[in-house]
Amino acid sequence: MPRVSSDVTTGGNGSGEAGEAAPDAGARPAGAAAPTGETTAPAATAPDTGTGPGGEDRPGGENGDGAAARERTGVCALAGCTEPLPPHGRGRPPKYCSKAHADQASRDRRAADAAAVDEPLRQAEALAQRVPAAISALQEQLTALQDFLSKAQDGALARVRRAEAEATAARQAEADAETRALAAEQAREEAVSAAEAAREAQRAAERAAARDRAELEQVRADTDEAISAHRSARDAAIDARAAAEAARDAKAAELRAARDDFDRERARFEAAARAQAEQIAALQAELAHNAQALAAAREALAAAQGETRAEKARAQAAKQARDEAIRYGREAAARADALEVRQRELRDAAERAAAQAAEAQTALAARQALCDRLEADLAAARADAAQQRERAARAEAAAEGNRKPAADEGDGHTGGDPDAASADPASG
Repeated sequence: MPRVSSDVTTGGNGSGEAGEAAPDAGARPAGAAAPTGETTAPAATAPDTGTGPGGEDRPGGENGDGAAARERTGVCALAGCTEPLPPHGRGRPPKYCSKAHADQASRDRRAADAAAVDEPLRQAEALAQRVPAAISALQEQLTALQDFLSKAQDGALARVRRAEAEATAARQAEADAETRALAAEQAREEAVSAAEAAREAQRAAERAAARDRAELEQVRADTDEAISAHRSARDAAIDARAAAEAARDAKAAELRAARDDFDRERARFEAAARAQAEQIAALQAELAHNAQALAAAREALAAAQGETRAEKARAQAAKQARDEAIRYGREAAARADALEVRQRELRDAAERAAAQAAEAQTALAARQALCDRLEADLAAARADAAQQRERAARAEAAAEGNRKPAADEGDGHTGGDPDAASADPASG
C-alpha cells in the first residue's frame, strides 16, 4: 500500500508543493499551461520546530514526539495539512500522509489542467457556432442586392425601349408632316396653274367691265399671297424637321451613353459580388477545417484524460498528450481569432458593397432624371411638329379657298359674254 501511494504522488509535478497547484492554476489566465517538470527538495528535509517563519506558534505545531516524527518523515504535501508522512520502505518516499490526500491532490491537478484547456475550447466552439449565422445573413443580403440591381436594370431598359419607341413615333410624325408638305406643294402648283388659267381668262375677258377687272386683280393678289404663305410654311416645316432630326440624334446618343454607363456599373457590381462569394466560400472551407481541428483536439484531450485515469504509471505519456492537446487548443484559439478577423473583414466588405449599392441607386436616379429630360424634349419636339402641321393645314386651306374664287371667277366671265362664246365656233 505505501508503494501505491508513492506512485500516485509522483504522477503530478514531482515537487513537495503539488498540493498547492489547484489554487495557483485557478489564478492563471485561460489557456496558460500548468508548470511541469519542477523539482524541489522534499518537505521531509525541512526541520519542524513547531513555529512559523516569524517565530510564532503554528496551529498544528507541538513539541515532543510529534515534532520528532515530523523531523524524521516530513509533512504532508497537501495544502493545509500538517500531518507527518508515513514511514516508507523501498522505492520513492511518499509525499502525502494518506491515500485520500494523494487522490485529492491528483483531483486538484486534473481540475487545474481542465480549467486551462477546456474553457478556451468551449469559447472557440461558441465563436465557431456564431460564424455560420453571420455568413448566412451576409449571403442573404448579397442575394437581395443582386435582385435589386436586376430590377433596376430591367426598369432602365424598359425606359430606354419606351424612349426609342417614342423617337420612332416622332420620326413617323415627321414623315407624315413631310408628306403633307409635298401635298401642299402640289396644291401650290395647282394654284399656280389656276392663276395662269385666270390670266388667260383675264386676257380673253379684256372687254369685261372695270369692276370685273378689279376683282380679278384682287384674286391674283390673294393667290400670290397664298403662294408666299405656303412657301413660308414649307420652309418652316423643313426647318422643323431638321431640328427634330438633330434633337432625335442627340437624344439617341445620350441614351446610348446612359446604357453603356449602366452596363459598366452592372459589370462592376457583378464582379464585386462574385469576389465576395469566393471569399465566403474560402471562409466556409476554413471554418470546416477549424471545426475538424477542434474535434481532433477534443478527442486528443479526452484520450489523454482517459489514459491518465486508467493507468497512472503512464503519467509522463499522459503529460505529453496533455501538452499536445494544449498546443492544439492554442492553435484552435489562434485560428478562431484569425476567423474573427476575417469575419470583420467580410463585414467591412459588406458595408462597402452597401455603399456601392447606394452609389448605384444614385446613378440610376441620375439616369432617370436624364430619361425624364429626354422625354420632355421629345414632347417639345412633338409639339413643334404639331404646330408645323397646323401651319401647313392652314396654308393648304387658304390655297384651297383661293382656288375656289378663281374657278368661280372664270365661270362668271365665260357666262357673261354669250355672244363671244357663240362667235368663236362660227369663226372657227
